Amino acid sequence: MKLSETKYRRLFEAAKDGILLLDGDSGQIIDVNPFLEEMLGLSHKEFIGKNLWELGYFKDIVASKENFAELQEEKYIRYEDLPLRNAHGLERKVEFCQQPV
Repeated sequence: MKLSETKYRRLFEAAKDGILLLDGDSGQIIDVNPFLEEMLGLSHKEFIGKNLWELGYFKDIVASKENFAELQEEKYIRYEDLPLRNAHGLERKVEFCQQPV
């Protein structure tokens, strides 16, 4: 089990995709990988414990708790026409999925 956790952590931290893990019930951010931190210019500490819709970067994508409810129900949402904008105004295509616990 420990080896599996170590491999997962290495993959999570080395991924060249932004990964944000949410608590499926509350919508609070429980982890974020370094790539997303760098892409958005926020520290790990600035992400943790916040709800997704509290982050200004996601305000156009997740404008309300209704969108989070849809994610909870469907387990996956892809926004092709609503890209994420970082602090420098660069657009990024994003997708959200809920991972079973």
